[in-house]
Amino acid sequence: MLAFTVATRDPDSAVSVALAVGSGAAAVGALAALAFVAVATRGLKRGAARGAAAGRGLRRGATVGSVAGLLALLRALDGLTVVTVLFVIAPFLVAEVVLSMRRA
Repeated sequence: MLAFTVATRDPDSAVSVALAVGSGAAAVGALAALAFVAVATRGLKRGAARGAAAGRGLRRGATVGSVAGLLALLRALDGLTVVTVLFVIAPFLVAEVVLSMRRA
């Protein structure tokens, strides 16, 4: 989708920028999820532990895709600064820490 948008659309159009950012973020998220799931389930056999590890990998891939999309959108809107990067990434890091905690 990204290659089609870049090849056929005017780069100054808001729709083409939205399509490029959205499809790029989806591609980054899918590749990251694939890598996270492969690493997390490498030594596990079938069962609940493998399913939980795959779920964590998919969640982390979606997080990476979301962060990539938001940063690309900020870059397209000329709003990418160190402060905005910190404000974009910090909630995702906090959410990952909270979701990764295990019960005592």
